[in-house]
Amino acid sequence: MKRETFKTIILTILIAISLVFTWNIWMFQPVMQDQADAGTQVVETKKISSDEPRSLIDVVKPREMFIHSNGEHLKVDQKELFQNFWNDVSLWDVKEISDVSDQYSEQKFKNFFYGNGGQGKTLDLVFNDPIPIDIFQALFKWPNKSIEYNSFDRMIVPFSQQDKANKKVYLVSYSKETVLELTIESANYRNLMDSIAAAQNEMPRYDLYTFSANSKRDFLLPRKQEQLESKMFFIETIKTSKFKDALFTDPSLVGEESNLNRTVYTDGTSRLEANQKDHRIQYQHRNINSSTVFQTGDLIKRSVKYFNDTGSFTDDYQYFGINSNQQLSFNMFMDGLPIVNSTKHPFGMTSLEVQWANDDILNYKRPNYILGNKASQSEQVKLMNGTELKDLIVKQTKYDDLEKIEQIFPAYQAASTASDQDQAMFVWLEPVWCMKYNGKTVILSHDLLTEGSENHGVE
Repeated sequence: MKRETFKTIILTILIAISLVFTWNIWMFQPVMQDQADAGTQVVETKKISSDEPRSLIDVVKPREMFIHSNGEHLKVDQKELFQNFWNDVSLWDVKEISDVSDQYSEQKFKNFFYGNGGQGKTLDLVFNDPIPIDIFQALFKWPNKSIEYNSFDRMIVPFSQQDKANKKVYLVSYSKETVLELTIESANYRNLMDSIAAAQNEMPRYDLYTFSANSKRDFLLPRKQEQLESKMFFIETIKTSKFKDALFTDPSLVGEESNLNRTVYTDGTSRLEANQKDHRIQYQHRNINSSTVFQTGDLIKRSVKYFNDTGSFTDDYQYFGINSNQQLSFNMFMDGLPIVNSTKHPFGMTSLEVQWANDDILNYKRPNYILGNKASQSEQVKLMNGTELKDLIVKQTKYDDLEKIEQIFPAYQAASTASDQDQAMFVWLEPVWCMKYNGKTVILSHDLLTEGSENHGVE
């Protein structure tokens, strides 16, 4: 073989080998090294529930809607009308913002609020607790305009502006008599308001009540007894291991100890306790303290994100309030009514409660069950009318400073059906009246008139 031919063959082979190596490099997909061998560990994030994430507008909602018109008060009790209106809020385009509080004397404020004195018919949205301005900014299409930080517990929407291009909507702090005027654009405004107005003949009538001659606060209560359903549900208990996997940073480092009613998990820094008797899960960071005071709006937004990240929205939970320790409550809701724990036959937790320290969860408590929405049994129950409620509130002496009453509203109380609470797999949701008294939810029943009655505040 000639020397030149031999060199050509060798060169061809080398080129072929080079092409094969180049191809392998381009197409190479590395097999990840075992994490333990690599000295690092990637922990798969798990969730308590695989339900769809909730948006802010799903979690921050008005509890009730009323129509006010020249001394007449009607409650919007049709779920579809209520939900259609609130869903449309996120489409409202806010054009201008103005504080108009100085335009209203005390009497003029009430006339404006309740549609009296020729002020025109209004729609009144009542929230569970004052909602910070930055939450409303997140709900609406709102320009980034610097405005004084404030919170509002009502939204007033006039009916008499359907034909105007720009509509006026008012955020109101009832206790502070603060009024913020928003100029909005809404494509569906007229249809929504017309639908609500068309149904008002079927709505229950309410009246204004006060409990003392000098009281500045009015309460809307029904003229007639209202009939609601008491419902029984079979609960689905969530496995405690799901909470461990969702809440701890690295579940593989977590140890466990158990007794009859209680299971405790800890990784040395955080602690998870499952109390079967109270249907409660509690997760705590032990090495951090709550030292920073946050704006309520920031706490609401970071809490909703945390609940979505951990799959905590296992039922319909809505923002319910915040206490002096900056602990937020998101109560379970059914048929638009908040669920509170019974004080006479307690079932267990009915809310997500969370407290923050810097960027970490300091304390997180929640139910260990899913309620669902399919009742296994139901029966009709009549609730007290406004006159009966006022009579009860004035006669009872346990909560005698009537100026501390902030709200009165219907709710469901979660009552155990078992004599042995450890075996309670069924829960009765019984319609009741509640009041917020100095920040505390109290169930209103004739038990308050019983001498030496137990504490009826809901924890």
